[in-house]
Amino acid sequence: MTPAAPHPDHQGLPALYTAELAVHRERWQLIVVAPGPEVVVDALDLGPADTLAAADPDDPGRHLIAPSPGPQPVPPLKEAISRLPAAGYTIDPTAWADPAKLTGWTQVTHTSWTAPCHPAAPVAQRP
Repeated sequence: MTPAAPHPDHQGLPALYTAELAVHRERWQLIVVAPGPEVVVDALDLGPADTLAAADPDDPGRHLIAPSPGPQPVPPLKEAISRLPAAGYTIDPTAWADPAKLTGWTQVTHTSWTAPCHPAAPVAQRP
C-alpha cells in the first residue's frame, strides 16, 4: 500500500495538515486538522478499539509506545490510510518513507496517533 499523491500545488512543500487517529468512546476516530487548528475533516468512525497488542520489538506492537505495562489498542492504520484520499487528503510522502514511523504515523499517547498530511491530488492526477 502506498499513499495517494499530494495535490500538485503541495508537492515538495512541508505538510501543514495533520491526520489524527484516536480512541473516543471506545471507537477509533479519524480527523484532519488544518494549520489553524481547524478541523477540516470531521470524525470518520473506523470501528471499535478492541484489538490489543503489547509494546514489543516483534510485530504487531513494535511501533507502540509503552505508557502503561498492559496491552494497547492497535490502530486501524490501513483503513485510515485508505479513507484519507476519499476525504481529500493523503499522508506526507516524506513521513511515509521515514523508517521511524509506521507508514507515516507516530504514536503520541496510548490511544492517539498522528501523521502529517497534504491535500490529495485529484483522482485523475493520481498514479
